[in-house]
Amino acid sequence: MEISQKEYKLENKQLSFTVKSKKITGIYTNDKIKLLEITNFKRDIISNKQKIAIIQEKMDSYIEKMKVYEAMYYEIRKKEISLKDPSKKVKDSLKIVGLNYDYLNRDIRSLSSSETKQLSLALALLSNPNIIIITEPFINYDKETEKKIWLLIQKMRDQYGKTFIFISNDENMLYKYTNHLIIIKNNKVLLEGNPLDIFKKNEYLKKNSIEIPEIIELTYLAKTKKNAKIDYHKDVRDIIKDIYKHV
Repeated sequence: MEISQKEYKLENKQLSFTVKSKKITGIYTNDKIKLLEITNFKRDIISNKQKIAIIQEKMDSYIEKMKVYEAMYYEIRKKEISLKDPSKKVKDSLKIVGLNYDYLNRDIRSLSSSETKQLSLALALLSNPNIIIITEPFINYDKETEKKIWLLIQKMRDQYGKTFIFISNDENMLYKYTNHLIIIKNNKVLLEGNPLDIFKKNEYLKKNSIEIPEIIELTYLAKTKKNAKIDYHKDVRDIIKDIYKHV
């Protein structure tokens, strides 16, 4: 399905920035309190009145005690989502994230970390949001789980036109997975743009106590100290090949 490119402006009393549809925008801040404050966006601060779903780092403890179907219907009631056929919406949302109908009667606490994140995404889909905000999307996951969740997010973006915002203080993850990056410090947007262009501002970032992705730092040192003619990459395997070839 072809989704037209749009821009959504998010703003409140302190912050203002632009998010492009069908893209994955990263918001970096090393202030943990600010991470939580940023996710408190409400519908009225979104131009175009776009629907937003927010997935926090951890699922609420009272929801964890439920069965999957109980959590799904609780979410519908809580958000006052108007549906002609709630049962179909619940099953469709689970199907999109790769969980079959058998999961409806599962205790949430019995789910794996991957299945729990899949359920969080299914809960978010119930309101058919335009924008899905995820705080620390891959924290504490092994590589296999991280890859599985990443492929699912790509599917939701490409097939269903969802716009994602990753909020994190993990510079390595944001560089690897986002198309657009916003760095926030002291309640202000310090930098905004292409992740590579931003993270290449080595001296400026260090001056402002912003961490630089390890792969960017390695490339920067190879280029400045060894005068190596290598490119910047997102996959460490590619940079190793480049270094082996040119250094």
